[in-house]
Amino acid sequence: MKKKIIIIFSIILIIIMIVLITTNKKEKQKINLSEIKYTNNSFNLNLIKTVNISNNNENYLISPYSIEIALSMLRDGAKDKTYDEINSVIGNREINDVTIKNRVNVANAIFVKNKYKEYLKNEYYNILKNKYNSDILYDDFKTPKVINAWVDKKTDGMIKDILNDIDDNFTLGLANALAIDVEWNSPFDCSATTKGGFTKEDNKIMQVEMMHQTLKYGSYKYLKNNNATGVIIPYKKYDKNTGEESYNNENNLEFIAILPNNSLYNYINDLTEEELNNLFNTAREVSEDFEIELSLPRFKYNYELSNFEDILKSLGIKAAFDEDNANFTNIMPRNDELGNLYVGESIHKTHIDLNEKGTKAAAITFFGMFNTSSMPKQKEKAKIIFNKPFMYMIRDNKTNEMLFFGTVYEPNKWNGSTCSDKN
Repeated sequence: MKKKIIIIFSIILIIIMIVLITTNKKEKQKINLSEIKYTNNSFNLNLIKTVNISNNNENYLISPYSIEIALSMLRDGAKDKTYDEINSVIGNREINDVTIKNRVNVANAIFVKNKYKEYLKNEYYNILKNKYNSDILYDDFKTPKVINAWVDKKTDGMIKDILNDIDDNFTLGLANALAIDVEWNSPFDCSATTKGGFTKEDNKIMQVEMMHQTLKYGSYKYLKNNNATGVIIPYKKYDKNTGEESYNNENNLEFIAILPNNSLYNYINDLTEEELNNLFNTAREVSEDFEIELSLPRFKYNYELSNFEDILKSLGIKAAFDEDNANFTNIMPRNDELGNLYVGESIHKTHIDLNEKGTKAAAITFFGMFNTSSMPKQKEKAKIIFNKPFMYMIRDNKTNEMLFFGTVYEPNKWNGSTCSDKN
């Protein structure tokens, strides 16, 4: 009898151990999948803070997602120190696909001067085609017409003429374009838009176009910690393959506005992953017992990083811009005729239009590469009024990819009744 009891007890112990081991494996698998899923937060924050420091309390908008893809394309053509520097900044991760047909469009391209077509390495050509689904365009590039036309098309006409001319030593260019056109899950009532006061960073008050809405139901979230208050507003759900509105998928995109208690400039400079996580962990959804009275100004502007090269250098990407030491021999060989390939031109331009209906935004990241063959050039309510400088993000909430990050130091000025439901 004792022997039977011992055998039964041993079997129970073995079963328990198997369950524990299986559970631990599942937990580890969950953690790993989560890590793969999340976006490159350290790169995003470093980029945001570097741009903020160089900004003089003016509206700006960048696309960390677009910049990371363009840098990834650049890295895959690099070797040695050039590769290591880019890789240390962006990290070696799989960038998530966020495309939604006709709603969120991502496009990549390489523009190769006909003179250098035969030098483009097959391995790099295949990487661009297979990994990045890149357009590969050849031209004499005596003018920037082909490049500008591509950018215009891929950003839905929101960004035009990124190049005014073509340098004589232009060899090739790498580009990523991102364009979104999405509508609020619940649009703002245009007739409710009124004139409202907005206190700027210098404490001067300007009159702006203020949109209003009481959020009573839906996937809205209220954020509040000791340093800031915010709101998360979902965009409509769209089918990834058709771009049509869908009720079966989770919301892909959301707008996050964050209003610091004090200076926006200082808040961003001090921003950490811990602070953002702390703020997001306070998220409270609207419900039968909780609603949000929201006032949000309309804004529309263009932005260009005029010091893009300096920003990338300050992040640690230096060799790529060094005409003597850059190593992009995975793209083209280094020889007497070509000299050495390096990044001689870097451009990042964006556009955003946020209104009652939704949001249209676009970004272009372009690296022009030259060679050195010659020298180049009531219920309980939370009330939040965004009536002073604030920051915002547009992200994919499935992958946490940050498509856009921007600041509003000065929204649209009030010019009378300019609101239209067609906007």
